[in-house]
Amino acid sequence: MSFFTRLNTRGAAVIVLAGLSLFASPTFAQEEALGETGTDPRDFAPKFMPYYRFTELENGLENYNLNLFGLFAFDKKFAMTYEIPIGYKTDISGTALGDACSSGVIPPGPGMPPIGDAEGDCEETGVGDMNLRFMYRTDWDALGGDWLVGAQIDLPTASDDVLGSEQVKIGPMFAYVKDISAWPAPGAFFALMNFYFFDAFGEDSRGDTELYVGRWFVMLPLSKPDGSFWGGWYALPEFQPIYDFEESHFSFWVGPEFGKMLAPGKILYFKPGWGADPDEDEGDRKETFEIGFRYFMD
Repeated sequence: MSFFTRLNTRGAAVIVLAGLSLFASPTFAQEEALGETGTDPRDFAPKFMPYYRFTELENGLENYNLNLFGLFAFDKKFAMTYEIPIGYKTDISGTALGDACSSGVIPPGPGMPPIGDAEGDCEETGVGDMNLRFMYRTDWDALGGDWLVGAQIDLPTASDDVLGSEQVKIGPMFAYVKDISAWPAPGAFFALMNFYFFDAFGEDSRGDTELYVGRWFVMLPLSKPDGSFWGGWYALPEFQPIYDFEESHFSFWVGPEFGKMLAPGKILYFKPGWGADPDEDEGDRKETFEIGFRYFMD
């Protein structure tokens, strides 16, 4: 039995928490300011951000994803992120395909690969599709905030066709970010990131992709770091509206992130999530759980 076959949400959380806690500084000074948490899209400081995410769709599919995520800054206004699913597992035993797991089609959820042919054990484990995101911070000051433009490129790097889309997808992006001057400032802001994904080229057997994906979130500092357990906490509720133009289907997901600064430049976070009125026939997300670590490289 492989590592990812044994892996479950609770076990992964314990493993990641234990490992990442080694990065915490025992001499974290009380006078340290809250500082950067790595959640602001305008912040192009180089970072390394590994995370683990569990996802269950309304149709019974379960996905386990261990990602390497990071940011490389070309300069103060231009940066690139990378996201590589080095451990990607799909379990379709809970779907309508049942234990037989024979060829079939199950709604995969927005932007996910078709479900089927996951061998006799109903599971497939390997590497997933990676993506690169390029972002440029403009000088526009419309509406009193900051504007970013860019694009995300999804690459078909999956080790098995069940684990990937077999398509190159491009998603132009624009984002609006504005600081909040009232409580709970300083450090509070909201961001509206918007993507429009389409398949540029790939396997003809795969359906066309045309998706709007919104990532809207609010940064809420909760406490200044003071060396105690209660210091250095923040909340980051995120809302994701998604519209599939090919299927004429709308879905919505919400995920409140909670994070703590363990030391300057070292942030641990966890993020449960739920689909809002999920649709089983369309494979919407039912529940998710994510835990990760942000480490500033400078």
